[in-house]
Amino acid sequence: MAQLRQHTQKFDLLNMKFVAGALYDYSPVNYWSYVIDLKANLNPGEPGKQTVDSYEIIAEHPDSKLADYTADIYNSAEYAQFSFNPFPKLVLTIGGRYDNMKVNYNNALDKSTGSKVYDKATFKIGANFNPVEFAGFYGNYSQGFAPPGITSIFRTKPGTGGTTGVPAEFYYNLKPADFDNYEVGGWFSFFQNKLNFDYAFYYMEGKNELLNIKLPDNSTDYRSAGETRHKGIEFGASYKPSKQFNIRLGGTYAQHTYIDFKLSDKPTDPVQNLNGKEMPAAPKWTGNSEVSYYPNWLPNLRTSFEWQLVGSYYQDQINTFKYDGYNIFNARVGYQWKGIEVYGNVMNLTDKLYAYNVSRANTTNAQPTYTAAAPRTFVFGIQYNFSLKK
Repeated sequence: MAQLRQHTQKFDLLNMKFVAGALYDYSPVNYWSYVIDLKANLNPGEPGKQTVDSYEIIAEHPDSKLADYTADIYNSAEYAQFSFNPFPKLVLTIGGRYDNMKVNYNNALDKSTGSKVYDKATFKIGANFNPVEFAGFYGNYSQGFAPPGITSIFRTKPGTGGTTGVPAEFYYNLKPADFDNYEVGGWFSFFQNKLNFDYAFYYMEGKNELLNIKLPDNSTDYRSAGETRHKGIEFGASYKPSKQFNIRLGGTYAQHTYIDFKLSDKPTDPVQNLNGKEMPAAPKWTGNSEVSYYPNWLPNLRTSFEWQLVGSYYQDQINTFKYDGYNIFNARVGYQWKGIEVYGNVMNLTDKLYAYNVSRANTTNAQPTYTAAAPRTFVFGIQYNFSLKK
């Protein structure tokens, strides 16, 4: 159940605008899980380098519970934003928000009933400056807040609960993650809006992010202690030389880095932390471009040719193996007659063999896991658009 209420008020003085609102959400949760034994069915190959084809359940242990709880989750937030023009062509915006997540729980494993509250007041400030008709600039700072996941809170700590003989303990001490985000950017427009360009530089740091840390007994512990950094540039351009053609180009260059990210407390593990490493499956370069053609000789026909780029990225967390990324092409065509539109799309036009994602464990002899993408795909359809307005 969710509710949202918002009010907007405008004032003549300095073109002021005030927006305030509140939202509320209630979500009941009932969750349980227990230990099962799995058998890995391997694909043919050299021993020690085989990949897993599937898993088979060979035993269930319903008496060895991992979690068994009910929870009522109440999410609420109040926010306000104030914008005004201190000078012509300059808009300043200041806002704040208060988030509160309350969890009333009944945990059957430790026979406890209680309440946990995760709350945070966040702030943002920004400015937009448009000194001339063909260019504009902006900058802003904002804070973020992300409570820990419910399943993380009610997971039993290693060495407790089950058949250990030690009373079950849980992660009631996890903290919310905090984020600080900085962004500056702008736009340009030339040749009577035929050529447009926009850009944005961003920098974000995260703290108290959830860590899965390997302990000396090979169990896994949760801790709110991770720090990460994300920075990059986003850009886009469009050119419309005539009514028949439109050319669009967009892309990003980004770096996602572990700053303080511990993996293991086990002394014999070769990898203790990921400090300074790039995140896996995070390409530095991504791009999307399209050329569209709307012929004058058939006004209701539309055609387009699209190019998608995903650059290389690391498969593993320790930055040993890279995936080359991929380039794919798509084509689209459609024709509209009155309210009826007939269309056809060809995705992966060249029938390229590639993977959406490639991952690999941090061990020396680990084999990559590929998530294969679809081959050349044809999509045909017909749709009817109607309006009840007279």
